[in-house]
Amino acid sequence: MIDCQDVIKIYNDPELNIRVAALRGIDLRVSKGEVISIVGPSGSGKSTLIKILSGIESIDSGIAHIGGYELEKMNTKNLLKFRLNNIGMVHQFPERTLFLSGTVMDNLQFSSSLHSKNFAANKIENRKILRELNIDHLENQRVSFLSGGEMIRTSIAFMLAKKVPILLCDEPTGQLDTANTEIIKQTLRQIATDFESTVLVVTHDKRFLTGVDRTCSIHDGRVSSLIRVNHSTESENREFPLRFQTQVDSSHGIRIPDEIYDALQIKGSAEFVLTEDSKVEFVNPLGTKPKKIELKDRFRPKELKSKPFPDAFLENKEIEISLSEVSKIYKTKNITVKALDDITLDIHHGEIVFVVGPSGSGKTTFVKLITGMVPSSTGEITVLNNQLHSMTDSERARFRRENIGIVSQQGDLHPFLTVTENLFLKNVLSLKNTALDIKLQEEIKEIFTDLEIDHRKHAYPLDISGGELQRASLALAQYDSPPILIMDEPTANMDAELATKVMNKVFETHKLLDNTLIITTHDTSLVKDDFRIIELIDGKISKNGLAEIEK
Repeated sequence: MIDCQDVIKIYNDPELNIRVAALRGIDLRVSKGEVISIVGPSGSGKSTLIKILSGIESIDSGIAHIGGYELEKMNTKNLLKFRLNNIGMVHQFPERTLFLSGTVMDNLQFSSSLHSKNFAANKIENRKILRELNIDHLENQRVSFLSGGEMIRTSIAFMLAKKVPILLCDEPTGQLDTANTEIIKQTLRQIATDFESTVLVVTHDKRFLTGVDRTCSIHDGRVSSLIRVNHSTESENREFPLRFQTQVDSSHGIRIPDEIYDALQIKGSAEFVLTEDSKVEFVNPLGTKPKKIELKDRFRPKELKSKPFPDAFLENKEIEISLSEVSKIYKTKNITVKALDDITLDIHHGEIVFVVGPSGSGKTTFVKLITGMVPSSTGEITVLNNQLHSMTDSERARFRRENIGIVSQQGDLHPFLTVTENLFLKNVLSLKNTALDIKLQEEIKEIFTDLEIDHRKHAYPLDISGGELQRASLALAQYDSPPILIMDEPTANMDAELATKVMNKVFETHKLLDNTLIITTHDTSLVKDDFRIIELIDGKISKNGLAEIEK
């Protein structure tokens, strides 16, 4: 079904006047009906690969065959036709590919109309798809009211309605908790079986090392390993000899696993020793003894417990956000959804607060309410002594622009402005001077460098990856230095190492600015002992105290 041989993709960087190799010789073969996960850290080339397989990008050299199509020989027009008829793309931000104001069935009917004008027959088939994905109860629900997990499954259903043989999923579970991630994994497996589709999941999410047929690991634009699920990329044994698996590509290239490279402290060269019994030893010519390798349990989520606040914990702290008996109810013609139910709490100046809970628990709605993006259905909300519940939409928008920095899951930047130009959009809207003096340029460069986004400062939001987009959004929020900073799933599209770096930088910046920081997340690994947590379950407060983390 898919055959890639020595695929190379090079981008030109006009600012630095250099060529950057995103893919350096990818080799990948996928059979019909397989479920493959393609994993790797941010910047490894995953997003470029999926753009090539979907016909969005052309390749510079090599072979990329899908079915009977030779992508390397096709022009832009033919690639567009290929994508329409053969590829279902489940985007990491499904809001970009669905009609939010329409119902779930409206979306599927549009998708199926691309290949058939028999609307009655299409509706029967689409109802079957919804039943298969266990979301038939959402048929008449407006898409904008769906939870993260429901929206991902709706996006999958939308693509299945196209009747395409290949489903490409780009970071489909970055915004989902473990329970919903397992549901999506099972759903994709079911699709491959029931619809005879080939499924590729491009992700940094290590949870996709299981539940698939094979895992392809990409580093630095090359395939470093390609293994079946009953094997492991790294040894489960913690004693020597440790065993690792890697991939030999068509140019005889082989990537040294990071653990071996670091342990042997290799610099410049290494030696291979071949024995008569076909064993190969890879050694440091200096004879340096290997450093200890620590294999961490990276995928086990932390168990969060809550303990009461100490007696003097909140004394003499100014209340900046106050909610009193707040509820939010979304209504359509036939459906009522209570997203938040009777929430009462205070958040004080200078606090770091984690709002946790599973997908669909009300975290994102909570953010929308305290920022004034949507009005509450009942109750009172006071932020910085301003009563949001009494304001008009325009008054809340002005208040939000002047007082709150928001880092959303989708990294909401203006699509027709570069990342740097987006920095000054707030000043333009406020009729402020946007002149760039030397000091300001240095400040901007420092922020971008700290968040590892400097190389994308002149790129447009739609041209960068999800993780880069979130970091760009965070750079904008930090540049504004608002009194309240709200981060909604800030590391959803980052690998674990990058997420740790970014969050450490966030905590450092918080100490300097002494602002109020609210972080909503399903990733409990971000939470540390004695950080305040507010846990939401089904729209209600389940926990409100200081975190106690079970190791």
